[in-house]
Amino acid sequence: MNTRVPMLICCLAVLPVRAAAQEENCLSCHEKSSPMVVEQWRGSKHGQNEIGCLACHDPGITKTIVSDRCPEKVAVVVSPAVCANCHEDEVSQQKGTKHAATLHFFVNVLEDPWTVKGANSDPERAIGCYMCHGSIVKDTTDWINWPNNGVGRLNPDGSLGTCTVCHSHHRFSLDEAKNPTTCGRCHLGPDHPQIEIYEESKHGKLHAAGEKWAPTCYTCHMGPVRDNATGKEIIPATHDIGSRLYWELQAPESTVQKDKINHTPQPEVAKKNREAMRAVCMQCHVSRHADAFFEKFDHVVADYTENYFRPAKKIMDELKEKKLLTPRPFDEKAEWLYWYLWHHEGRRMRIGAAMMGPDYAWWHGAHETKIRYIELWHEAERLKKLGRPDPAPYVPGAPYEKGPNLRPGIDVPDLRGDGAR
Repeated sequence: MNTRVPMLICCLAVLPVRAAAQEENCLSCHEKSSPMVVEQWRGSKHGQNEIGCLACHDPGITKTIVSDRCPEKVAVVVSPAVCANCHEDEVSQQKGTKHAATLHFFVNVLEDPWTVKGANSDPERAIGCYMCHGSIVKDTTDWINWPNNGVGRLNPDGSLGTCTVCHSHHRFSLDEAKNPTTCGRCHLGPDHPQIEIYEESKHGKLHAAGEKWAPTCYTCHMGPVRDNATGKEIIPATHDIGSRLYWELQAPESTVQKDKINHTPQPEVAKKNREAMRAVCMQCHVSRHADAFFEKFDHVVADYTENYFRPAKKIMDELKEKKLLTPRPFDEKAEWLYWYLWHHEGRRMRIGAAMMGPDYAWWHGAHETKIRYIELWHEAERLKKLGRPDPAPYVPGAPYEKGPNLRPGIDVPDLRGDGAR
């Protein structure tokens, strides 16, 4: 991968005297006010190669917000566009990923009922949704959008994402980024418990025991793949974390991988992704083991789709057709049951199968999904007998309770272009 450190060192070598003096001011001030930052930088590859503060924090590099609390002109928001001056390949790979496009997907494709249709409040979005999915940082920073290292953050210069979600500033450690707990900062909890599933799996147990061959999130989704016989690299490392995934498991109904901008299925890409992931498995496993695993996984996805999701969706479609649900999101029990069925239990069933976590695939997944479906069926029958919607009189924290004009204003550019919606 392209790091181009020598080029940047050459650039820094000709910094004007004023810029060099500013670097010294940064260090002398922060050594007193926040010495940890200086120590982290000095121990990093940047510090060891004399790549100073202005290489990232010069506001002239890209459009950004300039600090009003520092005597020097310092960029507050350091975006991937800045990192791309040296790490061009990595930023290019990251640019079109599911990570970078998550706000666009949330708002323009999914039209999320929480963030777009007003089912939760500013404090709830600020401390919850935006901390992982990213906030919208334009000309100012406030408590709603900052501080934020969400993976899909919209930056003042128009770029998407932030490298520091995995490479914490100011160390930018590769070891930290490759540690499963870094991924587990967002990939955890009832709706996408990848870190918990990994810890349950044989892979996770080997890693916890200190086995040097134990695969991690990085190994399977990002790391280089080598041929065992020759040691030759057959698939390079990548910052495109979806490039080895066949299924879209987070969706209500699993499909093959989709384009991250227009969200259209890409069966040929999905097939190529499966071949890449199989190559990862073959670094440790024989072909019979790998092929049987993928066949089992695919059967679980089909089982979820045919026996759980589609029957549940049929129930919800019938309730909507009979006008037994209100237009407002999450003010009725049936909506919550359906949401849990696919967004919580259904995801655990599928992700558990994908990552060899049997307890999550069955007890936290398929078993709970069965119960949720039965509850949804009974609630639907109750509404049919009632003959009208039966919403809760009040939904805590929902801005729409105060009027339709108080819904969140989520101004995210539609990456699909004009007329996409």
